[in-house]
Amino acid sequence: MKRTLLLVFYMGTMAGCLVIGGENTTRFSTLTNQAAIRKQVLKDYTKSLRPIFDQDVPLEVGISFAFNRIHDFDVVNGIFVFTGGIRLTWTDYSFQWNPEDFGNATTTRLLASDVWIPNIGVKNPAESEEFMEIDILGFSVLVTYNGGVKLENTGLIKIVCEPDVTYYPFDVHQCSLFLTVLNYNSGEISLRLKTLPTTSSAFENNGQWNVSILRTYMEDTTMQIRLQIERRSSFLVVNIFLPVLFIISLNVVVFLLPVESGERISFSITGFLSFAVFITILTDKVPHQSNPLSILSSVLAYQLANSTMILICNILVINLYHRSTEMRPTCLLAFVKLFSRKSKKTLSSTITLNSKVSPEEESRKPCYDEEDEVTWKDVAGAFDKVFLLTFLCSTLIPIFVFIVYVKYHIY
Repeated sequence: MKRTLLLVFYMGTMAGCLVIGGENTTRFSTLTNQAAIRKQVLKDYTKSLRPIFDQDVPLEVGISFAFNRIHDFDVVNGIFVFTGGIRLTWTDYSFQWNPEDFGNATTTRLLASDVWIPNIGVKNPAESEEFMEIDILGFSVLVTYNGGVKLENTGLIKIVCEPDVTYYPFDVHQCSLFLTVLNYNSGEISLRLKTLPTTSSAFENNGQWNVSILRTYMEDTTMQIRLQIERRSSFLVVNIFLPVLFIISLNVVVFLLPVESGERISFSITGFLSFAVFITILTDKVPHQSNPLSILSSVLAYQLANSTMILICNILVINLYHRSTEMRPTCLLAFVKLFSRKSKKTLSSTITLNSKVSPEEESRKPCYDEEDEVTWKDVAGAFDKVFLLTFLCSTLIPIFVFIVYVKYHIY
């Protein structure tokens, strides 16, 4: 009796292992057997009906998604293009047979167009106002003898993605891919997440973007995949940001160019136009929207105004330099002489000569030194030094603050 019970337990265990393992065993047998299986399972089959006996119960459909390749992210138009693979699994009770009757064939393939398929579509497509259904034309489904059906589909997907260029070119965007069941509600189809969305083994990141999966949400018949798209900014920094920085730095050093050379105005105008061209190039790469506005766009707009002021101040200095009228002594000249080209030795000798003056005479003494003649050229030179220091700070400090601010918010 004891041996009989052990034998029954052993046979039951082996049968259970065979059933469990049979689901993972793929055996097609011969062409004749495959044709016979196809003829049997598709006989009197109606693909317009949900393949479940109790039509009042929702059919459970398992879904998995994998990213294969990132093609492009059009920041200007807000379109994210990538190749993705979707896997659907469900049970069709019409597709059942005894493997022993068909040469132990446990698996067959049927055209997707011949069987019932849960219509899965993209809820936020980029090129259609309606839900975009994932194309299954030419694909087939894998069917097992116990009714299990598996559909694997791969294709190009374009979705709408609202860009956030606040920290351009160090911008990070968050997008969502919505996959939903079309033509059925939650009472008819129960969508279940089989495995978390991931990247396939052949996944290729775009040379301009890094994409990572943040979270996945399931709600009724919709799956939402939350994505993070981070720009690889090295190319833009080297080819746009650094040239702009060099150009606006050249605009400042115009005050070191001698007025006698006669090239200061042309130099300033050339630098101003070069800077304007780079701003035009940058405008084509940034979305044409005001909310949110790129901080870099604001910084460049400020630098454009700063370059305009440099050009105006340069014209003012040249105007002062070429004046031929006689200067009238004023207290302003004493301040200008602090920045003039007079040597410190001349100024110190002047102070020594005037050290014996009485307090009454000192109070009546003008703010300038009559022995040192100050010309309009000296005034122009003093303004050159003041403008050089002022515009050097007004040019470099905002850029430094922008870099620190962006890096702080990103990391």
